[in-house]
Amino acid sequence: MQGNRQAQVAREGMRSHAVSITNRSKIGLVFLCGLLLVGRVGYTAMIKLSLDDIIRQSDTVVLGTVIHQESAWDTHYTAIHTDITVAVERAIVGSPGDEVTFRVAGGIVGSMGMRTSNDPIFQNGERVIVCLDTTSVPASVVGLQQGKFPVSDGTVVSARETVRLEDFIAAIRSAAR
Repeated sequence: MQGNRQAQVAREGMRSHAVSITNRSKIGLVFLCGLLLVGRVGYTAMIKLSLDDIIRQSDTVVLGTVIHQESAWDTHYTAIHTDITVAVERAIVGSPGDEVTFRVAGGIVGSMGMRTSNDPIFQNGERVIVCLDTTSVPASVVGLQQGKFPVSDGTVVSARETVRLEDFIAAIRSAAR
């Protein structure tokens, strides 16, 4: 009889231990999700912005060509960023010089790479319209990937639609007023 009682206590203890592990796992998962969603909001969550909102938040908007990229680790070696330089073909908003340089999260340093799902990716030689906050140090793209507009063959790709370059520039100037 005492042997059965010991076996029952052992089984209940194991169930209690299993529940405890399961609850800890759930708590850990919730904590991890919270970190992803709240811990670095700028890199994990993106608020959808209209073109007007992006332009109103930008102090510089340029049409140009990506001429240089340089990736580096942050000071704590926890994240990689890339400084992008664009040769300015046309200043649409603001008064930039012949070039603008800004920073995006992600890049490749040596054999280590990092990307975020919200930051734009640029290619050397790529022609773009880019909306910038140049008051921040370093300068940054407004609206993350929403502030980059690829230009090809006299057209701009914006929100999955193709617009004539001059019409798009006119829309930017109208929103900037």
